[in-house]
Amino acid sequence: MTEATLEHWLDRLLERDPDRIEPGVARVRRVATDLLRGKRIGTVISVAGTNGKGSSVAMASAICRAAGYRVGSFTSPHLVDVRERFLVDGEPVAADRLIEAFEAIDAHSGSGELTYFEWLTVAAFVVFAAESLDVWVLEVGLGGRLDAVNALDADLALITNIGLDHQAWLGDSREEIGREKAGILRRDRPAVYADPDPVKVVTTEAVRIGADLRRLGREVVLEAPTPKDPGHFALLGPEGRRDYVVPALGGSHQVVNAAGVVALLQHPHSPLDIPDPAVNEGLRSVGLAGRFECFEGDGRRFVLDVAHNGEAARALADALKARPAGRRLAVFSALADKPVAEIVAPLVELIDAWWVAELPIPRAMSIQDIETVLSNAGVGEVYRESGLLAAYNAAIAASRPGDEIVIFGSFHVVGPLRDRVKTAHNERHRPAPVA
Repeated sequence: MTEATLEHWLDRLLERDPDRIEPGVARVRRVATDLLRGKRIGTVISVAGTNGKGSSVAMASAICRAAGYRVGSFTSPHLVDVRERFLVDGEPVAADRLIEAFEAIDAHSGSGELTYFEWLTVAAFVVFAAESLDVWVLEVGLGGRLDAVNALDADLALITNIGLDHQAWLGDSREEIGREKAGILRRDRPAVYADPDPVKVVTTEAVRIGADLRRLGREVVLEAPTPKDPGHFALLGPEGRRDYVVPALGGSHQVVNAAGVVALLQHPHSPLDIPDPAVNEGLRSVGLAGRFECFEGDGRRFVLDVAHNGEAARALADALKARPAGRRLAVFSALADKPVAEIVAPLVELIDAWWVAELPIPRAMSIQDIETVLSNAGVGEVYRESGLLAAYNAAIAASRPGDEIVIFGSFHVVGPLRDRVKTAHNERHRPAPVA
């Protein structure tokens, strides 16, 4: 089987419209139950929330691998290659294995009812079962209660922070959205809620369901790194104090994400055995494309971040504030259904000039609307380009040694430009330290 054959399958799936959303788990549960019958399902870790899900999945996967488990992780969306969504022991799934999963799904009588995301979710289940993996780390795509991932009962459940996103589907308040996220909790199963600004409904739902919930800031307390010891954080809980290394992912917000992951994996009722050395090894080695990902070359520094809502943009701004730079130049675009004014606001004072272009997809915000948002935010230096690559090249041309080029706003911005940043017009670009 060839990559062309995989492309054929992906073309077929795209006909289902990746933007189509039909909340509900019945369709996925019906197909998955049949395809997984008689097969081994690993320990399922489900991760829901507004921000921090992808980072948490990456950290949980790295830690479990360091502890000796074979691990599959499923995330969305992807930057360039759909196989990025399906990692087996940290590597994208082989094309032939993914094709086999697609063929199995296609042969099921219920496959025609599945949406694009549901099809890919079932494919992850089939791939991980075929590989006989010990741990399945699954990112909940949207919400929780009615998300396709929730067709499988979580043995361990993590809820990261909760913000206003996907209101058309999840509700207009954090409490409403929190209730949907809490839908991944299960009776007597370990769970952690790691939100610096928690909503009460998650606790209420955990009590109603009978979930074995621990909350960051309550049952488990985070001691953040200090200027005297910036390389470590600590968790204080009923079992005492435990110290860990800060994660390799950039930004202080990643310490909060790491705290939630570690509290879950070392929950006293977890079915997994995760010793402290494995935690530290996993946190040191973890990497995740497009989340405050830093490179440098020709005396310039490049930061790529998929920040596409207000909370993520504020985390990006905090990470940028923590490190000195010459001028900062932005390459930016966004989707029309995102809170673009909220995304821009935290970064206005940090960025000296903006290069913008309209994304070549139906959901794109128009270039005129992007310029209006920037103007309303008080941005004075904005340059319109014909496309993302032109915006990137123009920012490079305007930069000088010591400058930092920040590429952000969407997966649809970072994905097309990431390889360009890594290899680009020279091969001296290399990963840069995040601190």
